[in-house]
Amino acid sequence: MIYSVIVALALVQVASSKLFTENAEAQKFMWEEFKKAHSKAYSTMEEETMRFGFFIENMKIVDDRNSKELLAGGSAVHGITKFSDLSQMEFEKRYLSADKAMKKVGEVVTELPPYSGPDALVDWSGKLTTPVKDQGYCGSCWAFSATEQIESDVMRTLGKSYVLSPQQITSCATSAYGCNGGWTEVAYSYVKSAGGIELNSDYPYSSYYGATGTCKATASKFVATVTSYTTISGETNMANYVKATGPLSVCLDASSWNSYTGGIMTSCGNNVDHCVQAVGVDTSSYWKVRNSWGTSWGESGYIRLAYGKNTCDITNDPTYAAVKLV
Repeated sequence: MIYSVIVALALVQVASSKLFTENAEAQKFMWEEFKKAHSKAYSTMEEETMRFGFFIENMKIVDDRNSKELLAGGSAVHGITKFSDLSQMEFEKRYLSADKAMKKVGEVVTELPPYSGPDALVDWSGKLTTPVKDQGYCGSCWAFSATEQIESDVMRTLGKSYVLSPQQITSCATSAYGCNGGWTEVAYSYVKSAGGIELNSDYPYSSYYGATGTCKATASKFVATVTSYTTISGETNMANYVKATGPLSVCLDASSWNSYTGGIMTSCGNNVDHCVQAVGVDTSSYWKVRNSWGTSWGESGYIRLAYGKNTCDITNDPTYAAVKLV
């Protein structure tokens, strides 16, 4: 992706910090490279023309976001991603839907003991997490975030490494809206009331293209369940928990993440619309956050958010679960 951008910019002799150009030849070159890099194909010429228009408009958005990052002192770089042929409205509708359901608050922990270890990065990815997942064309981030948190808490407290089923929660948690959104608390409550959650291998994900699906949970295949969940209050308490204990499910504003390619993001909104998992923190610098858009996005599926600034409203809804085996 980056290599094609650099070549295109060289062709039109524009500043390396800018992607948008009025040069039609350079626009076409970047478009063709984007389609090849992301295996994009369109059913009609009308659709391709529309997508090309969104692509060019997104180059303007990328330039604006990079300018804001520089002004804010951040190091995040925005560029061409697999989402670059979607309008901003379309992206938000397809992938960001956490705000479509009412949040349910668990027991709130107002203060945790200070972490007594080193200030350096504590990173639980690969230790108390499963591999990065991909929710596809479905606003099921809430189900993925909750599933990932349950997985981490099972690893942390029960010593079992399971890849659990976000599809079961997406299809079966009727208090939420499936591919049209929900909250992690709804997911925890569903797993608790259902009596458990299946392995992903037994109930694989099928909502990649926006279909919530009907519930097909099989109780005899449940391997773990939730007994309660806890909400942590405040960024310092969140950091103390993550450093000393493990990952946290978090819900935040990801409306500008569609163009993120790397670095520490500082400029961000506070309209919560996406649920993910905070898997690490360096209190001198950043949060490490695991997303559910596959490993081709961001930093191999992760994003770094500036610490101490409530970046993207990361403190909005941090939770962890108490779990047991079934």
